[in-house]
Amino acid sequence: MKKLLVLFACCLLAATALATEAPKEGVDYDAISPAPPPGTGNEVEVMEFFMYTCPHCKTLDPALQEWVKKQPENIKFQHMPAMFGGSANLHAKTYFALEVMGEAQRVHQAFFKAIHDQKRRLRTQKDIEKFLGEHDVDLDKFRETMKSFTVQTKANRAAALMRRYGIRSVPAMVVDGRYRIKNTAKVLDTTDALIEKTIADRQ
Repeated sequence: MKKLLVLFACCLLAATALATEAPKEGVDYDAISPAPPPGTGNEVEVMEFFMYTCPHCKTLDPALQEWVKKQPENIKFQHMPAMFGGSANLHAKTYFALEVMGEAQRVHQAFFKAIHDQKRRLRTQKDIEKFLGEHDVDLDKFRETMKSFTVQTKANRAAALMRRYGIRSVPAMVVDGRYRIKNTAKVLDTTDALIEKTIADRQ
């Protein structure tokens, strides 16, 4: 009996050590090169590149939303729709227009559900407007915002950041412009660890 208890304790300790193991570069994340100038203080930007048509992005989103709610004020989180061309660009500009209108978060999960659960294509602005109308979005304001310089600027920035960070697939989390996290089962744990590392490295 004592041998069994000792064996169980050893297994428990091993499992705990594995769970708290620091993320490894090349395995859990990649360092972005060239790295940006080091920041100061404890404010850290975390960015998620995503696409509404990506099933992995939809799967991650509920846990990500809960993770965001628990973050302190010094963690600045931002959704960043990926610009991979075609409908991805249309969806990205739609997100940016809704963001300008203050509607992005309200419609965000519904957009995922429309594509993946309701099997709606949403590949044209007409389709998207029909969907948004069902969610009480001001369509006149939406059309005007979609054509705005602000939305185009946001789209251009998204494309530039994708090149800068080497984003070739989604979902992709980027911490402090320095670390691109691989999409693994522990993506949010890795994000937490790299936030801590970023702040510690500034000391």
